[in-house]
Amino acid sequence: MRSRLGLRLCVVVLFAALGLQARAESVTGAQRQAASDYLLAVSSTDLQAVAYAIHPAELDRLRFGVLQKLREESARGGNAIRERLFGSAMPLSDVERLTSANLFRAVARRWSPHVRTHDSLEGLSATREGERVHVLVKQRPSKEGGRIETLEVVTLLAYGREWRAALPPEFEALVDDLVSGRQSRAVVAQTPSTIDTPLVLRSSTQALERNPPEIVSMLEAAEKVLVDGRCDRYYKEFLTPELQRGLAGRTMDSLISSCRRSMASRELLIAALRIVKRTSATIDNGGNRAVYDVTGQGLPFDRYVLERVEGRWYVAE
Repeated sequence: MRSRLGLRLCVVVLFAALGLQARAESVTGAQRQAASDYLLAVSSTDLQAVAYAIHPAELDRLRFGVLQKLREESARGGNAIRERLFGSAMPLSDVERLTSANLFRAVARRWSPHVRTHDSLEGLSATREGERVHVLVKQRPSKEGGRIETLEVVTLLAYGREWRAALPPEFEALVDDLVSGRQSRAVVAQTPSTIDTPLVLRSSTQALERNPPEIVSMLEAAEKVLVDGRCDRYYKEFLTPELQRGLAGRTMDSLISSCRRSMASRELLIAALRIVKRTSATIDNGGNRAVYDVTGQGLPFDRYVLERVEGRWYVAE
């Protein structure tokens, strides 16, 4: 109860401070709707929905600023910022091809906001600060969510006759921490992020384990085959028999051909193997299945799975 009262007091003090420099207004229907859309998107943990609820100009500003930092770093021969933001497997050329919304989604996987879902929302006050309007709202939960009402502040920008949310200050602070190399609490508490990510079950009986030597040997052998350009051997010797049967025919031929023609495709496979080799696994199925959470490493997937068949380890997923 004290923490809730403290939070409300802080919000009231914030608006009082803003009111000294800006003009307080009532919350319009369009502003309340925009705040509701944004908060529901955040509470759903759907990053696509969150990106849609944010003003496009804000997403463009984020993309421009991040790319400028990455290009400056690349010109100096570095890659630390890129790896902190997107993971070691995503090259600068791939980042440059991301749309503003997709770049936001890629970075926001390291962001862990906590917003409760609501059944209805009441606009309490709006404080204008230049082009931005800070809206204080009260969220009322559904019957299943209890009776505790929560207060939230959403910053909005005009979007034609409507409104969209601005980039949240806590998200921009996270990006600034990652760019600057500071250790952010959000990153420490959420590595890797669970937003928009399939969860790897980790019960008390499914602790993370270091890779056993036989898995390391298999990963190194698969990497050497790819480095040598032997894509046919990789797909026919290092994938589980079941996965090979599922990819039989034209699909397998297409994958091998793409691996041979495209250095980027081959480098992605190699990067995945290297990331898995240094990542702890959840071992299950009687010690015959190893599941790796590779979220935030720049790979186009969040999970990597190995399986042991007749005493030998293979790539299964």
